[in-house]
Amino acid sequence: MTPTATKKGTRLYRYYASMDLIRNCPTDANGGPLRLPAGMVEDAVVGEIRRMIRAPEAAARTIRALREENPTFDEKAVVKALGEFDQLWAALCPAEQTRIIQLLVARVTVGEDGIAVDLRHEGLDAMIRDMLAAEPGLAA
Repeated sequence: MTPTATKKGTRLYRYYASMDLIRNCPTDANGGPLRLPAGMVEDAVVGEIRRMIRAPEAAARTIRALREENPTFDEKAVVKALGEFDQLWAALCPAEQTRIIQLLVARVTVGEDGIAVDLRHEGLDAMIRDMLAAEPGLAA
């Protein structure tokens, strides 16, 4: 699916359309939706990112990766940064939110069974590194 928009009057309607629909290809009736509201897809993706960030194994994996770079790295700073993700997300401009999504999401697949979000766990390391670099004194 690809992001698309339609303007009717003064209103802008954002949605994701399947490539089959865009290319006017014949589609299987059971192949899943052809269009989905953008807000619904984006909320599902952000929800999956939040779930990943809250998982203890994500923190452990991130700490392990950052320790390989710097053995004196502060674990508490990583845990604190992960815990503050929701506040960070709310404060970011749309361009920065897009950058984080591109760091963390490998692929979003929409089918008749729902939405599957494939995440890049190594992107979490880069995001945490950026968060810690932005806060002086946190990156040991």
